[in-house]
Order: sequence, then C-alpha cells, then structure tokens
Amino acid sequence: MMNPFSALAEFVGTNIQNRKQSMSMAYSALKKQYGGALFGWAWSVVKPTVFIVVWWFGISIGIRGNKPVELADGRLVPFIIWMIPGVIAWFFFQDSLSQGVSCVRKESHLVNKMVFPVATIPVFSVMSYWVTHMVMVTLSLIIFICTGNGPTIYIVQLLFYIPMFFLFCCTVTTFVSTVAVISRDFEQMIKAILNVFFWLTPVLWQINKLHSKIGIIIMKVNPFYFFVQGYRESFLGGTWFFEHYRYTLYVIAFMLVFACFTAGLQKKLAPDFADVL
Repeated sequence: MMNPFSALAEFVGTNIQNRKQSMSMAYSALKKQYGGALFGWAWSVVKPTVFIVVWWFGISIGIRGNKPVELADGRLVPFIIWMIPGVIAWFFFQDSLSQGVSCVRKESHLVNKMVFPVATIPVFSVMSYWVTHMVMVTLSLIIFICTGNGPTIYIVQLLFYIPMFFLFCCTVTTFVSTVAVISRDFEQMIKAILNVFFWLTPVLWQINKLHSKIGIIIMKVNPFYFFVQGYRESFLGGTWFFEHYRYTLYVIAFMLVFACFTAGLQKKLAPDFADVL
C-alpha cells in the first residue's frame, strides 16, 4: 500500500479537480432516484418528516407521557424540539451509508471506463443526499423559529459541524463502498447493522441516562455522536464546540487517520474493481 498521506492527498486532489463533474453526477443521481414520481425529490423530505412525526408520537406521547427534556443547563424543551437536530443528522448518515455502500457497484459502467475518476463516485453519492440534508436543516430552523425555540448565536456552529459531517460521511462511505466491491457479504452486513447502530447511538435518548462514566466514554468513542451532539448544541445552544476541545481534537484526529487509511485502501483495490465487477 502506498504512503497513506500521499494517497489521501491524491484522493482529495482528484475530487477537487472533478468537483463540477461530481455536482452534476449528484444532481443526476438525485433526479434518477425520484424519476417518474409526481412530487419528485420532494419525497426525500417527506420520508424523514413522516418518521420524525411517528417517533415523536410513539416516544414522546406514548412512552414519555409528553414530558419535556431537561438540558444540561436546566432548561426544559419539548421532546420533538430536542429530537429534531439529532434525527436530521441520523438520516443523512443513514442514507449516505445504506445507499453509498453499493454506489461503486451501481456505477460499474463508470468503473469500466479507465478515464473516469473512481474516487469521486462515493463523494457524489454523498453529495446527492447532502442536498436533502440541507433542506431538512433549513426546515428545522423554520420550525425552531415558529415555535419560539431559537435560533440563538450558537447556530453559527453549523458552519463548523456541517462541513465536518459531510467529510466524515464521505470518508465512511468511501471505505464501505470500497470493501463492498470485494465482498457482497460486507454490503449486506452494513445494511443489517445500521438499525442496531441507530439505537446504540444517543439519537432518541440522552447519554446521561446511562449513569455510568465508562458507558458515556464508550459512547463518545463513536465519532457520529460528536455530530449528533454538535447539531443539538447548535440548535438548542448552551455549549460551543471548543469548550470540549479534547473531544473535538479526538474526532478530527480520528477522521484524519481513518481518511488516510481509506484513501490508501481504495488506491490499492481500485485497479481490481473492473475485474471484480
């Protein structure tokens, strides 16, 4: 395997160089996915909205008895207001992985073209869902404003969390799609464990409910929690990302190491993609 830093630099350079093509491919992928439907890409917003309403009714009304959520600073907010930021982060992550894990296989006709930059396939796959994600973020802001729950000055943190989250999803999707080309079992495994991963991540429950420092530390090892919590801190306020700078540095370091490994892995396996597919 080549030098991982060189592989990462080449991966990033390839995607920057082909950014316009990737945007065009992302638009085509989004259009193809909802082609023929009367409301088109609007269904990509309807689906998560329906799930949010169902989860809110089932958990807040059914299980919690409509009790508000107490934040770290003592404020009480409705459960649905607390839930929305974490759920919109989850849907972007879920769509990126569940669909992105097979993105290279789906675009096998591009892989067989020697001139096509294969490294851009996972990225434009994530980009197609990023558009929907930004629409959901905008709708969430409108909901917070209409319900009198913000936004506050902390909302500017989204300028940090959203690009970081996009890079994280691109890295993870590149990794899973690369391995999935070699192993179809891995593709099925990723799709199978996503639901388990959802319930093991504090998306619909508060991490302080664990009442265990060790349990909380284990949960925080998962970098996805960083973005779930970051979105909540941006929408609900109370904490800046640099106030927990050690955790922020951990996630950045994790992303850098994982990105180097992923870029090196793809660089090594990409020449065999055409033969495998």
